[in-house]
Amino acid sequence: MKKQQIAEHLRYSILFSDISLTDLEKFADSCRVKIVEEGDYIYHQGEASDLFYIVAHGEAELVVEREDGVSMVVGRIGQGGHFGEAGILTGKPRSVSTRALFDMVLICFEPRIFRSVLLANHLIQKKFDAVLAERLRVAYLDQANTARGSDLSDRSSADDVILFRQRNLSQIQLRRLEKRNSGTVHESKTARQAQAVINSFSASNDPYLLTGEPGTGKKIMARQIHLESRRAQGPYVEFDFREHDAMLLEKKLFGSKHSTSPFCQAHQASVFEEGYGGTIVLNHIRLMPPAIQRKVVRAIESSTFSHVDSDTPIAMQSRVVFISIYDIESLESSGKIIPELLEIFKRQKYHVPPLREHKRDLPRLIEHYLARFSREYGRSILKVSPQTLGNLMNYDWPGNLTELSSVIRRAVMLAKKDEIISDHILLGLPKTEGKWEFNILRIPFFKRFLNSNKFPTVPQYFVGFVIAVTVLALFIGPHEPEKNIGLIMSWSIGWPLLFFSFFFFARTWCSVCTLAMPGKHLQNLFKPQRSTPQFIKDYSGWIMAVLCIGVLWVEIVWNAYSDPLLTGWIILAVTIGSSISSVFYSRRMWCRYLCPLGAINAIFAMPAIIELRSNRHVCLNRCTEHNCFGGGEVKGGCPMFRHPYLVDNNRDCIICGDCIKNCNNSSVHLNLRLAPQELWSLETPRKADSFLIVALGAIFFPFALHGEFSWLVEWITNQVAAIGITLPEALARSIFFFMLILVFQLGYYLMVQVQSWYAAMDRTFLLPMLGYGFIPLILGGYMAVYFEYFVREAARIVPAVQEMLGWPVTAEAGRLLSPDSTYVLQLFTIIGGLFAAMYATYRIIDRVLVGEEVRPRSLMIPFSFLIAMAGLFMFMV
Repeated sequence: MKKQQIAEHLRYSILFSDISLTDLEKFADSCRVKIVEEGDYIYHQGEASDLFYIVAHGEAELVVEREDGVSMVVGRIGQGGHFGEAGILTGKPRSVSTRALFDMVLICFEPRIFRSVLLANHLIQKKFDAVLAERLRVAYLDQANTARGSDLSDRSSADDVILFRQRNLSQIQLRRLEKRNSGTVHESKTARQAQAVINSFSASNDPYLLTGEPGTGKKIMARQIHLESRRAQGPYVEFDFREHDAMLLEKKLFGSKHSTSPFCQAHQASVFEEGYGGTIVLNHIRLMPPAIQRKVVRAIESSTFSHVDSDTPIAMQSRVVFISIYDIESLESSGKIIPELLEIFKRQKYHVPPLREHKRDLPRLIEHYLARFSREYGRSILKVSPQTLGNLMNYDWPGNLTELSSVIRRAVMLAKKDEIISDHILLGLPKTEGKWEFNILRIPFFKRFLNSNKFPTVPQYFVGFVIAVTVLALFIGPHEPEKNIGLIMSWSIGWPLLFFSFFFFARTWCSVCTLAMPGKHLQNLFKPQRSTPQFIKDYSGWIMAVLCIGVLWVEIVWNAYSDPLLTGWIILAVTIGSSISSVFYSRRMWCRYLCPLGAINAIFAMPAIIELRSNRHVCLNRCTEHNCFGGGEVKGGCPMFRHPYLVDNNRDCIICGDCIKNCNNSSVHLNLRLAPQELWSLETPRKADSFLIVALGAIFFPFALHGEFSWLVEWITNQVAAIGITLPEALARSIFFFMLILVFQLGYYLMVQVQSWYAAMDRTFLLPMLGYGFIPLILGGYMAVYFEYFVREAARIVPAVQEMLGWPVTAEAGRLLSPDSTYVLQLFTIIGGLFAAMYATYRIIDRVLVGEEVRPRSLMIPFSFLIAMAGLFMFMV
């Protein structure tokens, strides 16, 4: 390059802008020109500082390489810019690496020339002082931002995820990726669509809205757009409305007048000031007050804002990004977002899809996580087995990318070889340990008993003997209901005690239930290895609900309480179903996915006072065998196909004790608890569960009527016959039975619709979730009715046994408690269930509102529903 050309290029630099052409030509004699190709490093971090550079052509990026191997782009230098002086002035190695973004032409000065010639010129020295002072100011603000926690890497639980392509790419990497075959970068249609959105949004400076479920990577996507935009070198500031007091929001966002001291400026800087020249991300915008929304809209439209205590306009050079877990339709229908802001949202918006909708990307994401966590833990995990990958692909990932990251992290920690197998994968989001719990395994007697062969063997033999005698009596005993001990044992003693056990012992009844024992013996003979069909897994909630309602329909419509043979066949039908499934499928598939009695037990066990859970920290850090799930030397694997680590509710655990016996780390706890957190913290609420809960609430009424039910149906039949329509009694009973269920289901659905509209809630989540809050009241109603049956009818067993054995009847059946005492206890049971249901409903509403304050209007409709139901229950008893 000729001397005159070098002088012209130097003139573009701010350092030489006041220098005469003659002096510039003198400086040109003291330099040399260096050409650097795109992607090459000009120098690396830690190298000796040997040259001072002026950019004549092209652009470079400054890269900081951290000790953990992560590289971060911290700056960019274009034509006329300069770099390299810090190392020369301090005499220390390079603090950053510098890489050419494009082919570059650099004008280079040796340290001797830099000190003796350039700095000797007072005009250049003056410019240097100003430039270094400005860099110091910017560095100070960056340090303040870092202290504030604005860096995404410290704020996102799924930070290091490659959502649709690798994050934190340099400009060179981005350009090279664009040259590759798109199929090697984007695998699914969803990923390609999202990348198109990233490209589109990054090419613009307009605000945009990202919506999607928690854990889908909305913040990561916003960061990626920032890195690929023209604001990439500006700050990236996140602001979460959940984390700040509503009274201080305006000041935090827009700031107040600064002190005259320059060192106070960074400390008092608002979000809009900190984000100057970059991107500001406002998260959970549904919590943004309307007054703040209006001020944000004005700032976006006018490109200016003002402090809360000043009218002086301040230029806003930031891009504003909005993030919400609610889609734009929900935001609009909630009435919490002003129309002007909604209009801004509609211009540029994207709904980030949940992971279940782009499972084709799973192999690529899994590969990324394996590499990441292998580096982190010093492992060399290269792949997952085909069966494991199939399990991962079949899972719906309710926790999205956050859950995927957690699952692969655990698997890498547990893996012993270079491949992840099914035993290493624990799918599901574990429950956080509660505060109001006591592990009864700390009591030596209970621990010895549950670890011994006496449990559940001894209770099983006892229950088995009772059921065998009961069934035998049902089929060969007297047909008179008051004399058949099988009928008394079934409906007056066994069934009431079963309902009491739901509250006190959760699903322990299922572990000692001998109806499944024939199937267990058949499994020992046939040793089936088939897995449960996916269809049954997917729809087990609905299958069990339908079978459960069917059993109750037969029981009530055909009055099994007075029919020994029908009662016996109901018991045998459950046993036959269990036996058939045990011949074809492994473990207790019938109990987990199909049993109608198990369905009732599962629902009513959720508010029980005991729970079986694991210490997930011990599971993660100490367990390597997974004997609790896969089986150990003492017992086989979990019969309910659940790893204790993943058990977050009583619905799926029968407390059989096998995991307690198999666990070598004492990780499994059997807790007494004060509050059944699962009713409001359940990670996988099912519509089928809420359907069954509401149906059980409806069935309570014909069940509680018992004798009056026949009279009521007869009266309805007579009224219909008066207009010329004759209905068979069974048909009339069935119509009444199913009409009640239909009315209750429609009432529940209407209540959820009104509640979601009136209190601005997410209907899709409220519909399956709210039903769990009603369980304590419905269980209380059933317990109250069965308590009366037990007190009134249980004593009939003594004269019935005496008569069956031919002994003289020495006593007549009488009540165990007086009617008044019974009624008081019934009222306490229902009222207690009401209060528990109201508290659970309150917690559910609080969860649905996602951080918003729970106001009386949010509770008025469901509380009214509960109080009305409790009133009907009390009237029925």
